[in-house]
Amino acid sequence: MQIPPSFNHLRSFQVIGRHLNLAQAARELHLSSSTLSYQLGVLEGRLGVRLFTRTGRGLAFTEAGRELHGEVDRCLQQLWSAWQRVATRGDSVPLVVNSLPTFAMHWLLPRLAAVQEQFANVEIRVSIAAVDLARDALDCAIAYGDGNWPGVRCDFLRDESLVAVCSPATLAAKGPLACVADLSNHTLLSAKTRPDDWAVWAGATRDALPAGGRQLLLASRIMVIQAACESLGVAVVDPAMVRAELSSGRLVQALPNVARGNGSYYLVYPEGDEAFARVEAFRAWLLGEVAKEVATE
Repeated sequence: MQIPPSFNHLRSFQVIGRHLNLAQAARELHLSSSTLSYQLGVLEGRLGVRLFTRTGRGLAFTEAGRELHGEVDRCLQQLWSAWQRVATRGDSVPLVVNSLPTFAMHWLLPRLAAVQEQFANVEIRVSIAAVDLARDALDCAIAYGDGNWPGVRCDFLRDESLVAVCSPATLAAKGPLACVADLSNHTLLSAKTRPDDWAVWAGATRDALPAGGRQLLLASRIMVIQAACESLGVAVVDPAMVRAELSSGRLVQALPNVARGNGSYYLVYPEGDEAFARVEAFRAWLLGEVAKEVATE
């Protein structure tokens, strides 16, 4: 009779299969690539079959690996859903997550709505100020920057990109945009919280923004996105934050230029096993959602 594999080995197999890359899976699980390779070898040794083959870009499923991963992934998700349902029946303390406003409104909350039952015990707080996890009584936060914050764990979520967007009505009224110089005919929408976005985007195009153009300065990026949807001008935003608006046609990419933002998005939470246990389920879901989106880009 075969000895069943440990939960940790199955969890590692699940995450390796999601990323098809040992290094990325190791970052998510806070393990070394060599540890994951060893665990994978244990599973393959017990089964007597290969689960992955190596490719130039990472790993690829064998037929047996794909079949097993589908079942393992389904079973572990069912197990976690059952755990969550039981946990939320009691007076358990909610998981408190802080997020930047635009990320919360345009990325996080729409996705959480689809799994509302699974994360019914999550409290979302929104702030543009620098957060102190201990002082603000937070379990974790979605932060923007370089990931170099002392005293916390940081999980990379995604880089920020910047593109110029506007409504189709704006192009119809003010004329098409064939180059950066054509922005002289349009109002440029800017956020007080991110005053350098246009300069960063223009720097990547290697073309200077037209001098003396019209500008509308708004309080936040959320207002900038709304103003663009209302045909008040052209905005520079992260396309990941306006995916729904671009898909529906409310916004279009006005020029083909894409710039790398000055920072990236990270999930940050306190160091220590207890803190990790608190955020583990939310973290796994969040990283999975980001991975799915990046794979479709």
